[in-house]
Amino acid sequence: MDTMLTQASEMVTVGLAQRPGTESPCADGADFQRRGSRVCAVVVDGAGHGAEVVRYVATVPAVITQMGMVEGCLAGLVTGGRMAYAYDVPPHASAVYASVEPGRPSAVHWIGDARAYGYGNGELTLWSTDMTMGIYLCGRRGYAPELVEEYDDYARLGLAQAGWATCRLVEIPEEIPLLLLVSDGVSDHVDQGTWKRLCHLHETDPQALADALVAAAEEDADGYRDDCTVIAMRRRTP
Repeated sequence: MDTMLTQASEMVTVGLAQRPGTESPCADGADFQRRGSRVCAVVVDGAGHGAEVVRYVATVPAVITQMGMVEGCLAGLVTGGRMAYAYDVPPHASAVYASVEPGRPSAVHWIGDARAYGYGNGELTLWSTDMTMGIYLCGRRGYAPELVEEYDDYARLGLAQAGWATCRLVEIPEEIPLLLLVSDGVSDHVDQGTWKRLCHLHETDPQALADALVAAAEEDADGYRDDCTVIAMRRRTP
């Protein structure tokens, strides 16, 4: 490979880690694609563990990143969403996608409740907003807090509904060097104190950080652990 291309690719380093939950098989998927100094990455979190869901999340991530690299974030998610209709019952899945390259803000698109975090200057920030019924009810008056919490596990939208009106977009400033894409098995099962400690400890090593976050995901009160997937991307600072 050309030396200049190799050096350009390494301007964004990537770590990917995954651990199946207590219910098998794993229904998380992930992929990242490089072209020059740019990296496109996605984490896909399927609902349930049926055979069609597992097949879908295994095949769709690479389609999303490769289409996204050519046509943009939204095109990647929409194409992946259309693939859900290859099944008798379209599988439900959340997805969070990012495009990272030097000299530009990081573009993040998502649908569902997979999340994007940024870490820089010792601060961990959640940049995405979960598309759940609970979050939806939070924005409407007259709903009791316990009702909102009860419905927070119900997703309103998934990849099968991906489109320009349903996918959300945020740009993370280029001054924030570390970006994390995670399934809810990580965000729901790792407390914020542990998040910050691990980000500080492994800030310059995305693979070590991804491994540590997946390992830190604990069982809930019922002894259940969800599938966990992390993609960590660090942009080299000048």
